[in-house]
Amino acid sequence: MNGTLYIVATPIGNTEDITVRARRILGEVDIVAAEDTRTTQVLLRILGIKNKTISNHKFNEKSQLDFLLSELESGRNVAIVSDAGTPCVSDPGGLIVSAAAKRGINIVGVCGASAVITAVSVSGFSSGSFAFYGFLPKTVNEIKKAVDAAIKSNVNSSVFFESPKRIKKTLELMVQEAPHAELCLCNDLSKMYERIYRGTPEEILCDLLENPAAEKGEYTLVVNFGAGNTETQQFAPGSASPETMAPEALLIDHIVKNGGTLKDAVNAMAFKHSRIGKKEFYAASLRLKNIFLNDE
Repeated sequence: MNGTLYIVATPIGNTEDITVRARRILGEVDIVAAEDTRTTQVLLRILGIKNKTISNHKFNEKSQLDFLLSELESGRNVAIVSDAGTPCVSDPGGLIVSAAAKRGINIVGVCGASAVITAVSVSGFSSGSFAFYGFLPKTVNEIKKAVDAAIKSNVNSSVFFESPKRIKKTLELMVQEAPHAELCLCNDLSKMYERIYRGTPEEILCDLLENPAAEKGEYTLVVNFGAGNTETQQFAPGSASPETMAPEALLIDHIVKNGGTLKDAVNAMAFKHSRIGKKEFYAASLRLKNIFLNDE
């Protein structure tokens, strides 16, 4: 008879967030497969649990697969844990779950802490729908693609993970690509020095630059890309509506009413008029530049 594979959520910071059920299962299973055995052993000691742990991280997950499957098919119970939060969500565990499911092995989720859900719950943004994108890519072009995909997704909130070493660079890019977005940036959720930043990319970047400890702890970023662009514009009877105005006219209208550069107008209008798209607004800005240059 096969054993059971448990996917066990562990605290994302505060050890008091461990569930009674998770604590019991971690003590009862035959093997605890951990992303980092050192981190998990610290947690187990705090919980008063003595159990066998083996490593199961992104570099050895494939090589551990056969061993874990053989243990499960021998009737032993295995718990998968990550360093913090729920396994298989931007963390190791997915390979063994997929393989176990195909072999008919019983898989049980032991719910608990999740940085994604916690960040969404404290963001204050509408949670009717949200999209989780995991860790942002490392290159500027790939980050831009990820941001563009999130903007076009039409969900209420977009959630990303980011490392403390890269968060400032990411926000600098957000200032350029999504200056009007509303952000909720969560640092060290549930830990002693938890901090939540709220505001536009530029406002939060300024806060980070003033914080000497900004490059410590993990970050979960919740973004409302539609913020700042939901105001209803009033048009006089017989005047053109946004649906019929040319991209060039929309850009000029925005600059006249709000000031700023042509680039600012392109970003703002791309958010407000997704049906047109940023590429078309950019092309329109080039046409405007040519018109003004030729008139000189």
